[in-house]
Amino acid sequence: MLQRALKNPNDVFASPEALERSSAFTAAQKRAILMQWRDQLRQLLIADEESMLPSAPTYGANAECLSRVADSMRRLY
Repeated sequence: MLQRALKNPNDVFASPEALERSSAFTAAQKRAILMQWRDQLRQLLIADEESMLPSAPTYGANAECLSRVADSMRRLY
């Protein structure tokens, strides 16, 4: 399950907070998963910005989730 979560955290967890509450992973594993999640969200935001289309509906959701991932990371450090 760790490899799946590292590959695509959003497929395994409904939210960063759900990952935080999970007892299936150590704090170090949770931080690694959150870093992957953060990197994926950043890439999505960059792709949305570069498309030069009006703001995609997912842009706001991705930006909000990125903020929540950052909050979770701060709480785990």
